[in-house]
Amino acid sequence: MSEMNSMNSVEPMSSMEPVPAWKKGKQEVMTQQFLLFMGAALGFGILYTFCMYQNPNGITYPVMIVGVYGVLFWMLKRLSIEWKRGSWFLASAAVLLGIAACRTADSLLIMMIKTAEFLLAVIFVMHQFYDDREWSIGKYLSSMAVYLCCVIAAAVYPFFQGKEFFRKANLKKYKTVSKVALGLAAALPILLAAGLLLGQADAVFGAIVVHWLEKILNVWTILIMIVMTAFGTFGVYCLICGACMDQISGEEKMVRTHEPVTAVTCMSAIALLYLFFCGIQVIYLFLGKGSLPEGVTYSSYARQGFFQLLFVAVMNLVMVLMNLKFFRKSRLLNGVLTVICGCTYVMIASAAYRMILYVREYHLTYLRVLVLWFLLLLACLMAGVVILIYKNRFPLFSWCLVLISVFFVGFSFMRPERVIAEYNVNHVKEWSDSDFQYMTQVLSADAVPVVLKALEDDAVLERFYSGGKKEFLAEYYDWAVSRNYQVRSSDFRTWNLSFEKAEQSFRNEEMGI
Repeated sequence: MSEMNSMNSVEPMSSMEPVPAWKKGKQEVMTQQFLLFMGAALGFGILYTFCMYQNPNGITYPVMIVGVYGVLFWMLKRLSIEWKRGSWFLASAAVLLGIAACRTADSLLIMMIKTAEFLLAVIFVMHQFYDDREWSIGKYLSSMAVYLCCVIAAAVYPFFQGKEFFRKANLKKYKTVSKVALGLAAALPILLAAGLLLGQADAVFGAIVVHWLEKILNVWTILIMIVMTAFGTFGVYCLICGACMDQISGEEKMVRTHEPVTAVTCMSAIALLYLFFCGIQVIYLFLGKGSLPEGVTYSSYARQGFFQLLFVAVMNLVMVLMNLKFFRKSRLLNGVLTVICGCTYVMIASAAYRMILYVREYHLTYLRVLVLWFLLLLACLMAGVVILIYKNRFPLFSWCLVLISVFFVGFSFMRPERVIAEYNVNHVKEWSDSDFQYMTQVLSADAVPVVLKALEDDAVLERFYSGGKKEFLAEYYDWAVSRNYQVRSSDFRTWNLSFEKAEQSFRNEEMGI
């Protein structure tokens, strides 16, 4: 009898089926409301295709960014997840970067902006789903890796969730949706016929209609648009699905358990070396005193070793953070780490001073602007590390995220290629042939208005170009504008401020303004 009872007690447990991963947690809500979530994602997918098809940096790019955060906000609201305070900063930074993208023709900057947009979206979703206030930089980076793996794994979840939804759903509740779809299908032939008739009635409207029909009624165009729409739809859907998998632990393990004696000994030896090096920097480089080795001039001394200094400065940042993570608190260790941070500031100043001297001699390039920008950013990041030494609960990741976002938004709106052109034009008398080629064959349309203004003096152009001015303008226009920008009234999406200013500058040159 007891055996029968035990068998009966086991039977219900064996009949229980494990909950599939795509139904766990908040994904159950997404399954129950699949039509709404997928409809919102599909709406973004269509918007993404409209904004981005053959249009990497047009006026519709910031519209797409607003769209993705709008859809994410709506999805979070449906999942009963409140919009956190820090999320406004992330969304605002993303929108500002979107605006910056349609102000520039700089392909490298556009690539960096798009990379930053992706990272901001990832951090935004993680910030909404997890309590990340006390996460370290290492914890955040590892969590981002786990989250991205979850996003990739969730690519198949919409199919399972959709199948489950339609298996259980009472489709009569969604008869309005089917009627709307039927109405759109009925309107399509009428729209085509009316569009063609109206196109014959108005030349401008007709040009727009013909342009879009030629684009859309093409097999390859349709295929690319379908792929882009699917990418946008599944991308935004899986961003939420991946976070709903809840695979990231909210708490960070305490690993600051090692004795600080070893760290103090090691860091003290390094600090002594750094102090000696910094003393040489102050005496020889900053003050210009002392005697240099034979055959070494102050200009060559200032230029050499820049990238080594930059590498050591970044290495110091990582080294200090590792000590703070793994070794127990110690006043002596804190003091040694503070000395290393101080020496790092001297190294940053030395690297910046060397680069400034180098720029005075050889003018600005993109890499040199990036380096100077990064050195200023690194100096600000180190301030957060110094605070962390004495205030261990200081939110260093948030500090770094805010600084990097603000600095990069400023860098994007600054349009570095225009800054390069403005600086180099002030030294046009010192240009070599390579400088002229760099200004006219490397820099994008961002630099065109400044370069054309400098070349208004025919004597400057004659130093570097043997042909006539008209031939040069035609070649320069083809390089900087024509091959990258074909905006017409029929496709307003591709409008870009930098290209428009460049075209206006060329028109002014042709008219002799």
